[in-house]
Amino acid sequence: MDLQLTGKTAFISGSTAGIGLAIATALAREGTRVIVNGRTTDGVREAIEAIRRSIGHEVQGFAGDMSLAQSAAELLQRHPDVQILVNNLGIFEAKSFEEISDEDWRRFFEVNVLS
Repeated sequence: MDLQLTGKTAFISGSTAGIGLAIATALAREGTRVIVNGRTTDGVREAIEAIRRSIGHEVQGFAGDMSLAQSAAELLQRHPDVQILVNNLGIFEAKSFEEISDEDWRRFFEVNVLS
């Protein structure tokens, strides 16, 4: 499928494994310049290598916790040309509704929505 994304730049948060890695791989396959993201340099490096092995496409990486404003600012400084954002980052806890404190709800909101 040609999504006409060749040459576009995409940043995928939380893309070192699982759904995020699958999204990054699919976008790279479409010719998109992909920037893989995770919190650790090792995780980002492993994801980049997995995509390179899979499809032979050059991929970039950005190690940083996107729930922190400082990381977002650093991303914008390093990669000001991002045209596609896939906000795949998300956290949760397997608790019943009644067990989730107000503090936890705020943390979920800050990471899942504000990041």
